[in-house]
Amino acid sequence: MAKLLIVESPTKARTIGRMLNKDYDIVASMGHVRDLPEHDFGIDIENSFAPLYVDTPRSRPVVKNLKESAKKADEIYLATDPDREGEAIAWHLKNILANVNKKAPFHRVTFHEITRQAIENAIDAKGEININLVDAQQARRILDRIVGYQVSPLLWRKLGKGSSAGRVQSAALRLIVEREREIMAFTPEEYWNFTALFASPGNDKIKSKLFKINHKDVDVASADDADKIEYAVKNGSMPQVTSVTVQERKRNPYPPFTTSTLQQAANQLLHYSATSTMRYAQQLYEGIDLGNGNSAGLITYMRTDSVTIAKEAQIAAADFIGSTYGKEYLPEKFNSYKNKAAAQEAHEAIRPTDVRRTPESLAAVLDGPQLKLYTLIWKRFVASQMAQAKQELVTADVIVNGSDQKQYQFRTTATLTVFPGFLTVFGDNTAQEKEDCRPAVLRSLHQGDLLTMKEFNKEQKFTEPPPRFTEASLIKLLEENGIGRPSTYATIIRTIQDRSYVSKEQNKLLPTELGFTVNDFLVEKLPELFNIGFTAQMEQKLDDVEAGSVHWVNMMADFYNRFSPWLAAAKDSGAPETNKAQTLLSIFNGIKFEEKQKVGRRIFDDAAFIDSIREKFNSSAKMSEKQYLALLTMAAKYADQLTAKISSLPLELQEDLKQAADRLREKKEAESQRPPIPEDGGYAPVFNAFDSVVFPEVKSGRFAFDEGKFFKSLKRQALSGKVLSEKQLNALKKMAVKYRDQLKNPEDVFKALQIDSAEIPESSISNTEKIQDLLKKLSTVTQWTIPEKKGRFVFDEKKFYQSIVRQVSDGKSLSAKQIAALEKLAAKYLS
Repeated sequence: MAKLLIVESPTKARTIGRMLNKDYDIVASMGHVRDLPEHDFGIDIENSFAPLYVDTPRSRPVVKNLKESAKKADEIYLATDPDREGEAIAWHLKNILANVNKKAPFHRVTFHEITRQAIENAIDAKGEININLVDAQQARRILDRIVGYQVSPLLWRKLGKGSSAGRVQSAALRLIVEREREIMAFTPEEYWNFTALFASPGNDKIKSKLFKINHKDVDVASADDADKIEYAVKNGSMPQVTSVTVQERKRNPYPPFTTSTLQQAANQLLHYSATSTMRYAQQLYEGIDLGNGNSAGLITYMRTDSVTIAKEAQIAAADFIGSTYGKEYLPEKFNSYKNKAAAQEAHEAIRPTDVRRTPESLAAVLDGPQLKLYTLIWKRFVASQMAQAKQELVTADVIVNGSDQKQYQFRTTATLTVFPGFLTVFGDNTAQEKEDCRPAVLRSLHQGDLLTMKEFNKEQKFTEPPPRFTEASLIKLLEENGIGRPSTYATIIRTIQDRSYVSKEQNKLLPTELGFTVNDFLVEKLPELFNIGFTAQMEQKLDDVEAGSVHWVNMMADFYNRFSPWLAAAKDSGAPETNKAQTLLSIFNGIKFEEKQKVGRRIFDDAAFIDSIREKFNSSAKMSEKQYLALLTMAAKYADQLTAKISSLPLELQEDLKQAADRLREKKEAESQRPPIPEDGGYAPVFNAFDSVVFPEVKSGRFAFDEGKFFKSLKRQALSGKVLSEKQLNALKKMAVKYRDQLKNPEDVFKALQIDSAEIPESSISNTEKIQDLLKKLSTVTQWTIPEKKGRFVFDEKKFYQSIVRQVSDGKSLSAKQIAALEKLAAKYLS
């Protein structure tokens, strides 16, 4: 009996193909075979949000192949991934293939690991497509399409095409922007830390921190107060031990990984991006060639929010732990972990499919990144099934009665690991004992012992702003706020970077100028839609659809009933009142307009433009903000004919016209300062210098920005005789700087476009050598100037030097301003 089994990827097909007999023809769908159209809206809102699905361009040959295979099959097994996307792919496959072979039954099979036993069990337990999962995926796709297609045009009015709004990505951007504004608004506050080095009766050293002053927390904010404390302690009584306590602690192992915790750990420990983590995890899941004709998936499915572990896996882990580490490393009963409320109980945590495959045993078949991620997953899983670690926390308190009649309490703590338990897997078998606070030394002290003070140190510190997000901390906050799901975190973070809304510097995410602009516009115009709570609420409603408690059409209708008035209000935002618009239109009566002009391929006719706006206004009694601003600009242009009329207008309208006149004047001044067009061929030499530039490949999607196409449009416009606008010239300048290494005669281009040297990142060999020399010399500086506070900012020369060292170590270039500041610093400290 011929059986067709369909999976998403060729790797998955190859791995499973080595596990099943020759009755099975295993074919890959290459992901989604149908989707909403790329360049059309594709949703009939009036017809219950009915989607229009089309074959994706790359799927057509795949679908043809699938149909040929389906014709020969007696049974068809849909073995796509066990989540919403996988279920939707299975549903589309069935719809496409059902008419090809009406006799063959369709079976849905799901598995969470690619092993022979798991595949055979899944086929034995074959079932039907879960339509609730399909509906949830479809609802999310339609929801995102509606927001993207109907909100993005609002952004285009402000920023031009190429920008886009996404329902979830914009919420993530908002979190990053708000954090950056917290940092910008932060005012550092001075505080002081105090430490003492004591010697015990046995002459052991004990480093201790000032903990309390007269039983109150230490709160010192000035150098004067710090000096007074230093004097009082140094001239006070002999330090005396007041207590030594030993507290037993038990440390529980962490649960096995979910998608979000894996992404966080990989980012923190391995410095992998969320996208890279998921790519390597997918490779480990879909199958690795183990040699001798054997392949196997090494980990369970990597998109999950569950910490559940299969009983068989727990038994296998217990056998491995008992034989490898000893019976004492096993808990009394299997460790189990509590899932979050919305987690999929039927799914499993991310774990090795065979715990006996240690990282060391796979070193020869995995590449570096794969092995590091597998090691992380393997250790976390094994540790999750081991016994607790048992530790002792030793605390010693020491009192000094100061000369100022105040009591100064110092505290030292040290941890001793009595039984390492799960820590053994991580190689953390003992406490991290420091020389001045070893547990044994503290335990040797007794209440009433007198100590000798060897040193007393004070250190000025400043409070620091909240840290910028890393990918790990952003994913954690997204999950805590209910934004996104396991399958979307990596996509969210990648998208806001691809759109240039967010950049990554030293593993930190910070908003770009464009990111600030996009966020502020969306939050101002559509505050309800991009509210963090509302975004989370929609994720919960999608979960409700998946659970079958809400029909997807009802859920979409509820959303759209709220969304429509928000969108309408956003479109009308900034539009003038009817009377105001009518009054402005009336002042153009009797104006003598300039003759129409042809510039390049465009014709500019002021009279026809005014007539077109008047006609639209007369038919609808509405005027958009864009039309209103254009009329104000036109009035400013013909101000010499409108003096008498303007003086009689309402004061509010006069103020609007004054602002328009100011904008027009600034625009003309900017145009007068533009670089002159070279006499020898106009812009031609500048654009010809780009002939050798290779622009990046365009990503698919309606909102993808085609830099090459944009450049060609600028070239076409300029060479046809039209003067480029200020924005267009700035864009051309940015491209010249960006692609300077590919330009023909870049110096001539920079001169023609009047690009200042400060705008060009340093990259020459001579500067590199000079920078390295300055950094080497500055490394000998031991005494740095105390940080100086100016307004909201603290100038810390040592931190500036350290940041430059990190930047150069990471292979990044320094700007001209940074080099100048470094030279100034060197002149100060090395002269």
